[in-house]
Amino acid sequence: MKWINVRGIFHKQDGELVALYGQLPPPEVTVQERGLKLIANLYEGQKTGLFLDHRDNRETISRFCDGKRVLNLFSYTGAFSLYAARAGASHVTSVDIAKAALVDAARNVQSNALDVTKHNFLAEDCFEVLETYTKKSKPVDVIICDPPSFAKNKKSRGAALRAYTKLNRDALRALPAGGILATASCTAQVSPDAFRETLAEGARTAGCRVQILHEAGHTLDHPVAAHFPEGRYLKFILARKYLNP
Repeated sequence: MKWINVRGIFHKQDGELVALYGQLPPPEVTVQERGLKLIANLYEGQKTGLFLDHRDNRETISRFCDGKRVLNLFSYTGAFSLYAARAGASHVTSVDIAKAALVDAARNVQSNALDVTKHNFLAEDCFEVLETYTKKSKPVDVIICDPPSFAKNKKSRGAALRAYTKLNRDALRALPAGGILATASCTAQVSPDAFRETLAEGARTAGCRVQILHEAGHTLDHPVAAHFPEGRYLKFILARKYLNP
């Protein structure tokens, strides 16, 4: 990871960015992550435009993408997609409801000299796209699901668990036997055990079984205090689908 020194600390005030210390950074920077160039929109992007906590998980899923058709849901600016494409994926589809994020995803593909003809960008609802893949039996080998937080507080925890269960169920329905699902949650209100249960329930309702190949969280530079388990907010599970006997 190549770190970029951004001068100044800033926040928004009345819709305008104000420097609290030093100078305002440029609206956009490009960082290098394990040989890939990634755009970070510092002013308008989520988490300053790049989710650094997933970089180990991006490397992990890339090992399963060579020659595979990959569907990246909630793709944002396409970081997972870049890793998949570089690893030799035969085709990658990036899906996000935010058109601006997909514009940056396309720019990321081009700036890394990856084959644009092997990449598709869809500004659509991810749940609806999964339904389309299932109903029309669109071919896909690997599905990556990294949605935004489904729960901001304890009151919305139940709704979040139902959403993760549905998402895992629909993704497993779209995959063939032997297909790979990478599913993630950044919701601090959902524990690793609870998130694992949503995968198990999703498999049950999808009429299949899953084998967990790998389970992880965020990177080493995101330590968790022992007295604050909620700090373990990121969950990442890599699973393989099997048909019921």
